[in-house]
This record gives sequence, structure tokens and C-alpha cells, in this order.
Amino acid sequence: MPKILHVYYDKATGTYYAVASLGFDRITGKRMQKKKRGFKTQAECKKWYDEFMSKHSRKYIVHGVSLTVEMFLDNYFIPDYRNRVSNRTFLTFSSKLKRLKPFFKMKMVDIQPLHIKKWHTEILEEGLSNNYLKDLHQCMKEIFDMAISLGVVSENPVRKAGNVSRTKHRVDFWTKEEFELFIRTFDKSDVLEHLKFITCLVLFMTGLRISELQALVWDDIDFIDKSLIVSKSMFYQNKNKWQINPTKTFSGNRLIYLDGMTLSNLLEWREHQKKLGKIDFIFSYNCLPITKTMLNNAIVAHSQLAGVKTIRIHDLRHSHASLLLSLGMNDLELKNRLGHASIQTTLGVYSHLRPTAMKEVADKLEGQIKIN
Repeated sequence: MPKILHVYYDKATGTYYAVASLGFDRITGKRMQKKKRGFKTQAECKKWYDEFMSKHSRKYIVHGVSLTVEMFLDNYFIPDYRNRVSNRTFLTFSSKLKRLKPFFKMKMVDIQPLHIKKWHTEILEEGLSNNYLKDLHQCMKEIFDMAISLGVVSENPVRKAGNVSRTKHRVDFWTKEEFELFIRTFDKSDVLEHLKFITCLVLFMTGLRISELQALVWDDIDFIDKSLIVSKSMFYQNKNKWQINPTKTFSGNRLIYLDGMTLSNLLEWREHQKKLGKIDFIFSYNCLPITKTMLNNAIVAHSQLAGVKTIRIHDLRHSHASLLLSLGMNDLELKNRLGHASIQTTLGVYSHLRPTAMKEVADKLEGQIKIN
């Protein structure tokens, strides 16, 4: 169930409650709140919150005149954000906080669009990419959006500063022929080589995200039905710290049918893996999931052996999409296969892989309408 700002679930009672923030006391600087409990649904809870804020926000809310960005982050934004997002998303956000340091000692109410623009320039002058700046800009925008909802500021200077354009990178991938050269370089008699082989093969033949692949166990494969259930993903930090999470999007929960060649190679790997003991994860030799580092190193080494360009792990997913498009799969089928949240994502990422599509449409229209 999606999380809604200001609405929380009480596990002890099985009900929802809302927290309405009424700004900050001018004298003490303490946050003023109103809580309401006992709602059976998120919708009821959100309705109460909206009505309460509509009636009372102007009466109570005061600006946090002395509240600095650092104080707001530590006391309000970060605690709330941590409860609303996945651990992966929170860690990604945390890694970007150091880039917000120029604002830490500034008062929230003092930050103007000019400050944001100057910050943009400084980031780019460091040689960082537009895409990274776009992510930082989004972080700041969310921080000030919350500050508005809590009555700390009256407007968002980040939005007033304008958007940052994202640089679109061309999708990189291997052709079928390039992948064949690459996959033939593995020595399957060696258990680690065999693990890397089967991992790369399955990524290329299914288009799975690496986090989805890491979470797979043998019970997820139905060798009779020739299918694979994708219902979870893994957030892996190190061998001592990892956890199983839901898939990236709701659409990420899907059933993928497998071809006979991939299935037979999975069976071969299962027999090899059994010699190591009982291991639940499919892509493992030591009861721990295969790591991105191991896989990246394998791709670099074996692409050099094969004489093909080196690509990223995620580009195996793009390679799968390219293969399916070349076989005639339509965009909706591709969306479902890859687990995209929307068809717009699929079209945005892969439409350029159909360079002759418009010409093919014109060719198909040829002779369809008879006038004379």
C-alpha cells in the first residue's frame, strides 16, 4: 500500500492516525502538532487531515524564523522521510546530503532562488553531471515542499529557480551475436565461473533487474510450467547486511516464461550447486547472493576475452529488450516482461531501438486504401 504524507499506520491497533503540523512556536522553536487516531482506512485519515488543515492552518501556523536547514533536516525531514521510503532510497538520499552543506547554516526562510542558482553553478563547475545535479535539485525541492506543508516557509525557492534538464544517454546493449561471443568464454567446470555464466545468461534471457535476480530462490522456478515468479528484490550492502524487499514497482511482480535452453542451463547449475551443500538462493555458491562487484568484474574480464565492448550489468536488461524487439515483441508485451510501472517508461527507454518503425508503418499502409 502506498505511503501518504502525514498518515501513519499503528501496528498495535491496526488503525491509521494523522499528524497535523502547525508550525513552530516563535519563542521556544518547538514544533506544534495535532494527532488524530483510530481511522480504519488511509482515505478516512487523509480526509480528516485535509479538513483539519483547511480549517486551522492559517490560525496556528507560524514561520520557523530561526530554523536552519540543518535543524529542519535533522528534526523533521529526515525522521519523516526515513519512515516513508525504502532503505535503498533513504541511503541514496543520505549520500547526497553532503552536497547540501552550503545551506546547512542558513535559515530556511532566508533561502532564495538566487542561492539555488548559484549552488547549481558550483555543482557543475566541480565537473559533476547534469543528471546528478537533477537528483540533488529534486532532494532540495522535496525538503522545501515539506517545509511549506509544515508552515516553516510560504513558498519553495527551489521550484522558483526552475528545473534542471536531465541528459539522456543512449541505451547501451549487446547484440545476440556479441552476447554469444561473450558467454562462450566461461569455463563451467569451475564453480565460480559456472555461477557467473548462469547469472549473465539469465539476465540476458529474462531482462531481470540485478536486485530481482539476487533475491531468487529455487522455489521461484517452475520447471514444469517453464516459468519464473518475480515477487521480491534484494537490497544488498555487504555480506553481513542485506534484506529482501518488495519489487521496485507493483508491476515488478510478474510471471516470466523461460525458454528451454535457459531452463536446461539452470538445471545444470542446480546439480553443480548441490555439490556445495544446501543453498536456497539460485545465484549463489556460499549461501549468499552473488554480488554486483563479482558480476561487474566478470563482465569486464570476459568481454575482453570475447573481443566485445564492455557494458554494465543493467545493460544486460537493455540487451534482452533489444533482442525481444528484434523478434517482433510489441511495447505492451515488453513492458509486462520487464516489469515497468508504465508504458511511458518502456517507450522512453527503448523507442530508439525501432529506427525503422515509422517506415515500416508507411510500407504497411501502402495500397490499403483504393480510391479509383
